[in-house]
Amino acid sequence: GALSLQQKGNITYALTDLTDTDVEEYYRGFANRVLWPICHYRLDLAEYGRKEMAGYFRVNRFFAHRLAPLIEPDDIIWVHDYHLIPLAAELRQMGLKNRIGFFLHIPWPPADILVTMPVHEEIMRGLSHYDLVGFQTDYDLQNFAGYLRREGIGDDLGNGLFDSHGRIFKAGAYPIGIETAAFAEFAEQAASNVMVQKTRRSIEGRDMIIGVDRLDYSKGIIQRLEAFERFITCNPAYQNKVTFLQVTPKSRSEVPEYEQMQKMVAEQAGRVNGAIGTVDWVPIRYVNRSISRNVLAGLFRLATIGLVTP
Repeated sequence: GALSLQQKGNITYALTDLTDTDVEEYYRGFANRVLWPICHYRLDLAEYGRKEMAGYFRVNRFFAHRLAPLIEPDDIIWVHDYHLIPLAAELRQMGLKNRIGFFLHIPWPPADILVTMPVHEEIMRGLSHYDLVGFQTDYDLQNFAGYLRREGIGDDLGNGLFDSHGRIFKAGAYPIGIETAAFAEFAEQAASNVMVQKTRRSIEGRDMIIGVDRLDYSKGIIQRLEAFERFITCNPAYQNKVTFLQVTPKSRSEVPEYEQMQKMVAEQAGRVNGAIGTVDWVPIRYVNRSISRNVLAGLFRLATIGLVTP
């Protein structure tokens, strides 16, 4: 079908549909059941299939063909995340000479882990077609450079420059932060929010620990619930003194591993509450839906401890 162009503020969005097969093979398949687990060091969860791999490259080619006619000669193209690694290579093949940058929003694994993916060479070749490849941490960047060296397909030229597959490009680590001042102000205003005040009353002077994560196996949520249970069991003085609130919006529930995990987390929370809770104290509150940003800011401010366990 035709591209649908939408204007919001000073941004023009160009939207295109994918078929069910595309979504199944490219998104649910290769992107989320091969690249995501491998980049998160979970080889046990990677399910590689040739059909899904072909779908991943096919959809990237499709995106390139839809994007190319919109590009002006002086445009800079910025591509985001693991779903779109081959996009630059596809655009180059169509003759585009523009500067193209890429930023990866997830970890990049060391060579030992990356080479377990049958198409690791194609993925790395895809990255070499960018002019700038951005990672979140120095470790990710080192892993990337280490692979080039070990596989003998590239050189680290120093000063963030790399030479691979006949191209010289830049790679760097660009950690992401948040607007701290704006968020602090937000949290202060949220103190008067009805839901935040209700929560304050309902914890009745107890300390609150808060965890907020998308439902995903890279977040260690089940282990976190076990750790909280062990803490209460080993430190009985904290019984009835602390409440753990875990906010976990559903995520990719059409992927079987996530469906299964949702069930496991809910069962775990129920089991722990049954084992250590009392009539007037629910140790774990588990919320399985999204909470608006301002309420969340208020809940963070209300909590004594923020628990992060990737």
